Amino acid sequence: MSVEASEAQAIDRTRDVHVAAVNSGDADAWAACFADDGVQMPPNAPANVGRNNIRAWSEAFLAAFRAEFSLAPEEVQVTGADWAFERGTYEITLSPKTGGEPIQDAGKYITVYQRQPDDTWALARDIWNSSNPLPGMPE
Repeated sequence: MSVEASEAQAIDRTRDVHVAAVNSGDADAWAACFADDGVQMPPNAPANVGRNNIRAWSEAFLAAFRAEFSLAPEEVQVTGADWAFERGTYEITLSPKTGGEPIQDAGKYITVYQRQPDDTWALARDIWNSSNPLPGMPE
């Protein structure tokens, strides 16, 4: 297996753990996918800087919704020894835990990964936003 293929597999594992954590409602596992100084940039909210802030936001998000989440990477590039970026699309269905209609969203994302001292890859920066038009905006 080439170095490039092994790096891609390691990034795939991190992505798979991230998606599984969101789908299982595990905020601790979600936050553990990030580097200690990682930055999570959700839409319509301030950036969450550092794993503790990421965990707090993720706990509140997952307390409110049960998620069915998937990622479809379109581009993954390893740049140098310690950095990689990924661009792709997501789909998510959020079912309010208090009841009500599920919210469906689809959008795009960019994730920057950083190699950790144990040779795993962690999310260093993660940003996503909806591709759905705002209410009242033309499609």
